[in-house]
Amino acid sequence: MIKKFYKWLRHVTSKPEEADEYSAGYWQSKVRATAIELCREKKGKLLEVGCGEGLFLAELALANKELQIYGIDRWKVILQKADKRLNKKGIKNVSLSLMDAASLSFEDSYFDTVVCINVLFNLESLGVVKKVLIEIARVCKKNGRVIFDFRNSKNPLLYFKYKLAPYYDKTVKNLPLKTYSLEDMRSLSEELGFKIISDIPIGFFIKRIAPIIILKLEKQ
Repeated sequence: MIKKFYKWLRHVTSKPEEADEYSAGYWQSKVRATAIELCREKKGKLLEVGCGEGLFLAELALANKELQIYGIDRWKVILQKADKRLNKKGIKNVSLSLMDAASLSFEDSYFDTVVCINVLFNLESLGVVKKVLIEIARVCKKNGRVIFDFRNSKNPLLYFKYKLAPYYDKTVKNLPLKTYSLEDMRSLSEELGFKIISDIPIGFFIKRIAPIIILKLEKQ
């Protein structure tokens, strides 16, 4: 009963074109919408790390046709879904590659903007997150922008949601569902040479306990 209710809730709170996708969901959609606005006026080359089915890439490509957009993911099947989505919409300014986020094959300082959304809570530890952010810093140009989000450990509802998630959501089986504090993520970002431009709460106006926080950074 709980599984059926959650599946129905997830379906009705997702955009029609995203419903039933692995990366669908109310919060995921909110994060994507905010990231789209942050990237709407960007120029040059943009990389999405962990692009999934291409939900963000497809919307951004239609909103900003001047961008050269790249997407990577380590899951071949989901990249095939992204490719199908882009082809169906007639989108030509996106390149997809099968790649691990912690070992990007792009050359140093290749991208003007790097986006990594709805990904970090699926990584095993803060150590793995750091490896991914090191690679993101490497491929981003000096003074380029980096945008990523994280699930906030200070939000009490997330603690119970993620503890109970395996019982009602089959898509999270074996996923870490990690949360982090704003203090830790700000500290890590600064350690890796980023300047924090803004931190944006998603889902609640009080940043300290918002379920999700997006960081907008500048590479120094």
